[in-house]
Amino acid sequence: MAEEIDVSFVMTVYNKEFYLPSVITALLGQTGLKNPEFIFVDDVSSDNSVEIIRRMTEGVKNVTIVTNPYNRGISARINQGIALAKGKWTRMLDSDDIFPLDSTAKMLAVAGETGAEMIYGCFTKTGKDPKELENCRLEEFDYQYVPDAMSGVLNGRFTRMGQLIKTDVLQKAGGADERAFIQDESIPLRAALYAKGIVKMTANVVLVPKEIGNFSGNKIQLDHDRFMAYYWMLKDHPELPDEARRRMYLRAVSAFWKFTKKSRQFPFFTSAFARYLGCKLLASKPDMKYLARMYQKFAALTDVRRIKP
Repeated sequence: MAEEIDVSFVMTVYNKEFYLPSVITALLGQTGLKNPEFIFVDDVSSDNSVEIIRRMTEGVKNVTIVTNPYNRGISARINQGIALAKGKWTRMLDSDDIFPLDSTAKMLAVAGETGAEMIYGCFTKTGKDPKELENCRLEEFDYQYVPDAMSGVLNGRFTRMGQLIKTDVLQKAGGADERAFIQDESIPLRAALYAKGIVKMTANVVLVPKEIGNFSGNKIQLDHDRFMAYYWMLKDHPELPDEARRRMYLRAVSAFWKFTKKSRQFPFFTSAFARYLGCKLLASKPDMKYLARMYQKFAALTDVRRIKP
Protein backbone atom coordinates (compact mmCIF):
# COMPACT_ATOMS: atom_id res chain seq x y z
CA MET A 1 0.00 0.00 0.00
CA ALA A 2 1.43 3.38 -1.01
CA GLU A 3 2.39 5.71 1.80
CA GLU A 4 -0.06 8.58 2.25
CA ILE A 5 1.19 12.00 1.16
CA ASP A 6 0.77 14.46 4.00
CA VAL A 7 1.44 17.76 2.18
CA SER A 8 1.47 18.70 -1.50
CA PHE A 9 3.57 21.77 -2.25
CA VAL A 10 2.40 23.54 -5.42
CA MET A 11 4.75 26.12 -6.92
CA THR A 12 4.06 28.26 -9.99
CA VAL A 13 7.19 29.23 -11.90
CA TYR A 14 7.96 31.97 -14.38
CA ASN A 15 11.50 33.26 -14.93
CA LYS A 16 12.73 33.09 -11.34
CA GLU A 17 16.19 31.56 -11.76
CA PHE A 18 17.68 34.11 -9.33
CA TYR A 19 15.43 32.93 -6.47
CA LEU A 20 14.89 29.25 -7.19
CA PRO A 21 18.06 27.72 -5.68
CA SER A 22 17.24 29.18 -2.25
CA VAL A 23 13.46 28.69 -2.58
CA ILE A 24 13.91 25.00 -3.41
CA THR A 25 16.57 24.50 -0.73
CA ALA A 26 14.14 25.76 1.92
CA LEU A 27 11.24 23.83 0.38
CA LEU A 28 13.03 20.48 0.33
CA GLY A 29 14.31 21.18 3.84
CA GLN A 30 10.84 21.47 5.43
CA THR A 31 11.03 19.61 8.73
CA GLY A 32 8.57 17.29 10.46
CA LEU A 33 6.86 15.95 7.33
CA LYS A 34 6.40 12.24 6.69
CA ASN A 35 5.87 12.06 2.93
CA PRO A 36 5.53 15.37 1.07
CA GLU A 37 5.13 15.85 -2.66
CA PHE A 38 6.44 18.70 -4.77
CA ILE A 39 4.59 19.98 -7.83
CA PHE A 40 6.25 22.61 -10.01
CA VAL A 41 4.18 24.21 -12.78
CA ASP A 42 6.15 26.28 -15.25
CA ASP A 43 4.46 28.94 -17.37
CA VAL A 44 6.95 28.82 -20.27
CA SER A 45 9.95 30.39 -18.57
CA SER A 46 12.58 31.73 -20.95
CA ASP A 47 15.43 31.50 -18.42
CA ASN A 48 16.96 28.45 -16.69
CA SER A 49 14.15 27.96 -14.16
CA VAL A 50 13.10 24.49 -15.31
CA GLU A 51 16.69 23.28 -15.55
CA ILE A 52 17.35 24.44 -11.99
CA ILE A 53 14.26 22.62 -10.71
CA ARG A 54 15.24 19.41 -12.49
CA ARG A 55 18.79 19.53 -11.19
CA MET A 56 17.85 20.31 -7.59
CA THR A 57 15.07 17.71 -7.36
CA GLU A 58 16.95 14.85 -9.01
CA GLY A 59 16.56 11.79 -6.80
CA VAL A 60 13.83 13.39 -4.65
CA LYS A 61 10.66 11.29 -4.48
CA ASN A 62 7.16 12.54 -5.25
CA VAL A 63 8.28 15.29 -7.63
CA THR A 64 6.16 16.41 -10.58
CA ILE A 65 7.43 19.04 -13.01
CA VAL A 66 4.81 20.38 -15.40
CA THR A 67 5.91 22.27 -18.50
CA ASN A 68 3.42 23.95 -20.80
CA PRO A 69 3.32 24.77 -24.52
CA TYR A 70 2.26 28.39 -24.03
CA ASN A 71 2.00 31.06 -21.34
CA ARG A 72 -1.42 31.44 -19.64
CA GLY A 73 -0.95 33.16 -16.27
CA ILE A 74 -0.69 32.56 -12.55
CA SER A 75 -4.26 31.55 -11.70
CA ALA A 76 -4.38 28.99 -14.51
CA ARG A 77 -1.06 27.44 -13.55
CA ILE A 78 -1.82 27.23 -9.81
CA ASN A 79 -5.00 25.40 -10.78
CA GLN A 80 -2.98 22.91 -12.79
CA GLY A 81 -0.96 22.12 -9.70
CA ILE A 82 -3.96 21.95 -7.37
CA ALA A 83 -5.64 19.44 -9.69
CA LEU A 84 -2.59 17.16 -9.44
CA ALA A 85 -2.20 17.36 -5.66
CA LYS A 86 -2.57 14.03 -3.84
CA GLY A 87 -1.72 15.12 -0.30
CA LYS A 88 -4.13 15.58 2.58
CA TRP A 89 -3.06 19.24 2.67
CA THR A 90 -1.80 21.60 -0.03
CA ARG A 91 0.56 24.52 0.51
CA MET A 92 1.03 26.96 -2.35
CA LEU A 93 3.91 29.27 -3.15
CA ASP A 94 5.32 31.50 -5.82
CA SER A 95 8.83 30.79 -6.99
CA ASP A 96 10.26 33.73 -5.03
CA ASP A 97 8.67 32.78 -1.68
CA ILE A 98 10.94 31.25 0.95
CA PHE A 99 9.40 29.13 3.71
CA PRO A 100 11.02 28.95 7.16
CA LEU A 101 12.11 25.34 7.63
CA ASP A 102 9.63 24.51 10.40
CA SER A 103 6.73 26.60 9.09
CA THR A 104 4.72 23.81 7.42
CA ALA A 105 5.02 21.47 10.40
CA LYS A 106 3.87 24.18 12.80
CA MET A 107 0.96 25.12 10.54
CA LEU A 108 -0.06 21.45 10.53
CA ALA A 109 0.20 21.37 14.31
CA VAL A 110 -2.13 24.36 14.60
CA ALA A 111 -4.55 22.67 12.20
CA GLY A 112 -4.51 19.60 14.41
CA GLU A 113 -5.16 21.65 17.55
CA THR A 114 -8.08 23.61 16.09
CA GLY A 115 -9.60 21.45 13.36
CA ALA A 116 -9.35 24.38 10.94
CA GLU A 117 -9.06 23.55 7.25
CA MET A 118 -7.45 26.85 6.18
CA ILE A 119 -4.21 28.00 7.85
CA TYR A 120 -2.74 31.40 7.08
CA GLY A 121 0.18 33.35 8.49
CA CYS A 122 2.09 36.56 7.84
CA PHE A 123 4.94 37.49 5.54
CA THR A 124 7.82 39.91 5.76
CA LYS A 125 9.83 41.69 3.08
CA THR A 126 13.34 41.05 4.32
CA GLY A 127 15.36 42.93 1.71
CA LYS A 128 17.95 40.16 2.07
CA ASP A 129 19.69 37.99 -0.47
CA PRO A 130 17.75 34.72 -0.90
CA LYS A 131 20.67 32.62 0.30
CA GLU A 132 20.55 34.35 3.70
CA LEU A 133 17.01 33.03 4.23
CA GLU A 134 17.51 29.33 3.49
CA ASN A 135 17.84 28.18 7.10
CA CYS A 136 15.36 30.41 8.94
CA ARG A 137 12.83 29.14 11.47
CA LEU A 138 9.69 30.61 12.99
CA GLU A 139 9.81 32.73 16.10
CA GLU A 140 7.18 32.33 18.82
CA PHE A 141 3.70 33.13 17.61
CA ASP A 142 0.04 33.33 18.53
CA TYR A 143 -2.93 32.40 16.43
CA GLN A 144 -6.63 33.14 16.13
CA TYR A 145 -9.16 30.47 15.21
CA VAL A 146 -12.37 31.54 13.47
CA PRO A 147 -14.93 28.72 13.05
CA ASP A 148 -16.72 30.47 10.15
CA ALA A 149 -14.08 30.46 7.42
CA MET A 150 -15.81 33.05 5.24
CA SER A 151 -16.17 35.41 8.19
CA GLY A 152 -12.48 34.93 8.90
CA VAL A 153 -11.56 35.78 5.32
CA LEU A 154 -13.75 38.89 5.19
CA ASN A 155 -12.98 40.34 8.63
CA GLY A 156 -9.60 41.90 9.18
CA ARG A 157 -6.36 41.58 7.27
CA PHE A 158 -4.26 38.51 6.65
CA THR A 159 -1.54 37.43 4.26
CA ARG A 160 -2.72 35.64 1.15
CA MET A 161 0.61 33.89 0.63
CA GLY A 162 2.03 30.54 1.69
CA GLN A 163 -1.33 29.28 2.89
CA LEU A 164 -2.03 25.68 3.92
CA ILE A 165 -5.47 24.39 2.91
CA LYS A 166 -7.07 20.95 2.95
CA THR A 167 -6.65 19.55 -0.55
CA ASP A 168 -10.22 18.30 -0.85
CA VAL A 169 -11.47 21.78 0.05
CA LEU A 170 -9.25 23.41 -2.59
CA GLN A 171 -10.23 20.94 -5.27
CA LYS A 172 -13.93 21.19 -4.47
CA ALA A 173 -13.64 24.99 -4.66
CA GLY A 174 -11.99 24.73 -8.08
CA GLY A 175 -8.82 26.51 -6.97
CA ALA A 176 -8.35 30.08 -8.16
CA ASP A 177 -10.89 32.04 -10.19
CA GLU A 178 -9.30 32.34 -13.62
CA ARG A 179 -11.30 35.49 -14.34
CA ALA A 180 -8.63 37.20 -12.19
CA PHE A 181 -5.00 36.95 -13.30
CA ILE A 182 -3.48 36.82 -9.79
CA GLN A 183 -4.84 34.18 -7.42
CA ASP A 184 -4.30 35.91 -4.06
CA GLU A 185 -7.87 37.13 -3.46
CA SER A 186 -9.92 34.43 -5.12
CA ILE A 187 -8.40 31.32 -3.50
CA PRO A 188 -9.31 32.16 0.11
CA LEU A 189 -12.78 33.32 -0.95
CA ARG A 190 -13.53 30.17 -2.90
CA ALA A 191 -11.99 27.82 -0.33
CA ALA A 192 -13.96 29.48 2.47
CA LEU A 193 -17.19 28.34 0.81
CA TYR A 194 -16.33 24.76 1.83
CA ALA A 195 -13.76 24.93 4.66
CA LYS A 196 -14.46 24.23 8.31
CA GLY A 197 -12.70 27.05 10.09
CA ILE A 198 -9.69 29.26 9.43
CA VAL A 199 -6.63 30.11 11.52
CA LYS A 200 -4.59 33.28 11.26
CA MET A 201 -1.07 32.91 12.69
CA THR A 202 1.07 35.89 13.72
CA ALA A 203 4.20 34.09 12.48
CA ASN A 204 5.98 35.10 9.28
CA VAL A 205 5.41 31.88 7.36
CA VAL A 206 6.72 33.45 4.13
CA LEU A 207 10.00 35.33 3.79
CA VAL A 208 10.31 37.62 0.78
CA PRO A 209 13.90 38.26 -0.34
CA LYS A 210 15.14 41.37 -2.06
CA GLU A 211 13.23 42.09 -5.22
CA ILE A 212 14.79 42.20 -8.66
CA GLY A 213 11.47 42.43 -10.48
CA ASN A 214 8.06 41.61 -9.07
CA PHE A 215 4.80 41.30 -10.97
CA SER A 216 2.78 42.53 -8.00
CA GLY A 217 4.43 45.91 -8.53
CA ASN A 218 1.65 46.62 -11.06
CA LYS A 219 -0.80 48.20 -8.61
CA ILE A 220 -3.55 48.61 -11.20
CA GLN A 221 -3.33 44.88 -11.88
CA LEU A 222 -3.85 44.24 -8.17
CA ASP A 223 -6.90 46.54 -8.10
CA HIS A 224 -8.31 44.84 -11.19
CA ASP A 225 -7.87 41.32 -9.81
CA ARG A 226 -9.15 42.23 -6.34
CA PHE A 227 -12.30 43.69 -7.89
CA MET A 228 -12.81 40.67 -10.14
CA ALA A 229 -12.51 38.22 -7.25
CA TYR A 230 -15.25 39.94 -5.24
CA TYR A 231 -17.44 40.84 -8.21
CA TRP A 232 -17.63 37.25 -9.43
CA MET A 233 -18.11 35.86 -5.93
CA LEU A 234 -21.09 38.17 -5.46
CA LYS A 235 -22.48 37.35 -8.90
CA ASP A 236 -21.97 33.59 -8.61
CA HIS A 237 -23.21 33.19 -5.03
CA PRO A 238 -26.34 35.25 -4.31
CA GLU A 239 -27.19 32.74 -1.55
CA LEU A 240 -24.38 33.95 0.73
CA PRO A 241 -25.40 35.58 4.05
CA ASP A 242 -26.25 39.26 3.90
CA GLU A 243 -23.33 40.34 6.09
CA ALA A 244 -20.82 38.47 3.92
CA ARG A 245 -22.24 40.01 0.75
CA ARG A 246 -22.07 43.51 2.24
CA ARG A 247 -18.40 43.03 3.11
CA MET A 248 -17.62 41.68 -0.34
CA TYR A 249 -19.40 44.63 -1.89
CA LEU A 250 -17.33 47.05 0.19
CA ARG A 251 -14.13 45.34 -0.94
CA ALA A 252 -15.15 45.48 -4.60
CA VAL A 253 -16.06 49.18 -4.27
CA SER A 254 -12.79 49.78 -2.42
CA ALA A 255 -10.81 48.17 -5.24
CA PHE A 256 -12.43 50.49 -7.79
CA TRP A 257 -11.81 53.49 -5.53
CA LYS A 258 -8.11 52.59 -5.23
CA PHE A 259 -7.92 52.30 -9.00
CA THR A 260 -9.61 55.72 -9.34
CA LYS A 261 -7.06 57.33 -6.99
CA LYS A 262 -4.28 56.12 -9.26
CA SER A 263 -5.92 57.09 -12.52
CA ARG A 264 -7.74 60.39 -11.89
CA GLN A 265 -6.25 63.82 -11.19
CA PHE A 266 -8.90 64.80 -8.64
CA PRO A 267 -10.18 61.46 -7.31
CA PHE A 268 -11.97 62.88 -4.25
CA PHE A 269 -14.41 64.68 -6.55
CA THR A 270 -15.53 61.47 -8.25
CA SER A 271 -18.56 59.24 -7.77
CA ALA A 272 -16.15 56.40 -6.92
CA PHE A 273 -15.13 58.19 -3.72
CA ALA A 274 -18.73 59.01 -2.82
CA ARG A 275 -19.74 55.39 -3.34
CA TYR A 276 -16.80 54.11 -1.29
CA LEU A 277 -17.52 56.53 1.56
CA GLY A 278 -21.19 55.59 1.58
CA CYS A 279 -20.38 51.86 1.71
CA LYS A 280 -17.85 52.40 4.47
CA LEU A 281 -20.26 54.38 6.65
CA LEU A 282 -23.54 52.62 5.87
CA ALA A 283 -22.50 49.00 5.12
CA SER A 284 -24.59 49.15 1.96
CA LYS A 285 -26.23 46.17 0.32
CA PRO A 286 -24.61 45.18 -3.00
CA ASP A 287 -25.71 47.24 -5.97
CA MET A 288 -24.99 44.78 -8.77
CA LYS A 289 -25.92 47.27 -11.50
CA TYR A 290 -23.27 49.66 -10.20
CA LEU A 291 -20.72 46.83 -10.00
CA ALA A 292 -21.57 45.81 -13.56
CA ARG A 293 -20.66 49.31 -14.74
CA MET A 294 -17.39 49.16 -12.81
CA TYR A 295 -16.72 45.74 -14.29
CA GLN A 296 -17.00 47.23 -17.78
CA LYS A 297 -14.48 49.94 -16.88
CA PHE A 298 -11.98 47.35 -15.61
CA ALA A 299 -12.66 45.09 -18.59
CA ALA A 300 -11.77 47.95 -20.93
CA LEU A 301 -8.28 48.39 -19.44
CA THR A 302 -5.45 47.52 -21.81
CA ASP A 303 -2.57 47.63 -19.32
CA VAL A 304 -3.56 44.63 -17.20
CA ARG A 305 -2.97 40.94 -17.88
CA ARG A 306 -5.73 38.37 -18.13
CA ILE A 307 -5.72 34.59 -18.20
CA LYS A 308 -5.41 33.28 -21.74
CA PRO A 309 -7.94 30.67 -22.89
